[in-house]
Amino acid sequence: MSGALDDSAAFRIAFGLAAAARPTSGNVADAVLEALCAQVPTAAAALVAVDPVRGGHVVLGSTGYRPELLDFLTSPAFLVDDVGYRLLVREPRRRARAWCDVEGPEAYADTRSATMVFRPAGFAGGATARLVGDDGRYTGDLHLSTDEPDRPAPELTAALHHAAPVLAAATDLSRRLLTLLDGGGIEGPAAVVGPDGRIAAVPGRDRLPGLDDDLVARIVRWRRGRPDPPQARFLAPGPMGWVPLQLVAIEDGTLVAARPPDAAPGLSYREAEVLTLLADGLANATIARRLGISTRTTAHHVEHVLGKLRVGCRVAAARLAVEQGLRLLPEA
Repeated sequence: MSGALDDSAAFRIAFGLAAAARPTSGNVADAVLEALCAQVPTAAAALVAVDPVRGGHVVLGSTGYRPELLDFLTSPAFLVDDVGYRLLVREPRRRARAWCDVEGPEAYADTRSATMVFRPAGFAGGATARLVGDDGRYTGDLHLSTDEPDRPAPELTAALHHAAPVLAAATDLSRRLLTLLDGGGIEGPAAVVGPDGRIAAVPGRDRLPGLDDDLVARIVRWRRGRPDPPQARFLAPGPMGWVPLQLVAIEDGTLVAARPPDAAPGLSYREAEVLTLLADGLANATIARRLGISTRTTAHHVEHVLGKLRVGCRVAAARLAVEQGLRLLPEA
């Protein structure tokens, strides 16, 4: 594992990592780690991404690290308390640092991370690249560890610095959300609602307004019902009128996007309630009992709904309610 890297090492390694991070590589994490380990002496390596739905971090791929060390690398004990990682956050122009790059009264080899975690695991050196894209968004980290204290060499740390923006794009789990939106022709503001009600932004989209506690609870309930099909359109009441929404079930959450505000053809809240129950196949008498109104009043509401939708029968109204998202989002 000894021997100096030549002058072109940084470029060669950075180019290899960038090539491995292309979408055509299949499993990007495995390709990047394979390219890294093939060109430099590395005892362990891991590629980690920010999870936009659950929050926190998820390991995309690793080699040489035991599970408990991966847990450490994705925990606040490293991401908040580690001296070297704090430098990466404070000085973003330097995207990669090795143990020997941590300057100050205490060498990195003497820090808690090194003495309590890395050395007991058999590692004597290492480096981390904080993956930040050209748009300034942080998407994950690339970690590597060595069994020699003078590794990685400065050329490798420089290569990680230069490869970081490309690796940031490759590890950006949020891009899948944009693919879903763009592929479905869904424009406008959007957000992700996690299973615990946590709201996450979607990169490149304005934040979806009006996501109050009641609406978030309704979205979480819809997602917990294992919706089939996995996407649907609904109306939700808002302070300024209807909020037409598109919901897409994703892994452990819901992608929520706004639809054009004129999606509801002048329906009152009561008429939307009637249409929602009508779309469920309920007869007027059942709808009346559900809403606590008379059957005659229900019949009037149905008549008004048919007129506003410009259809001649209940079946056509039910079809439009589903296709155009005119049903109310179920209450939590």
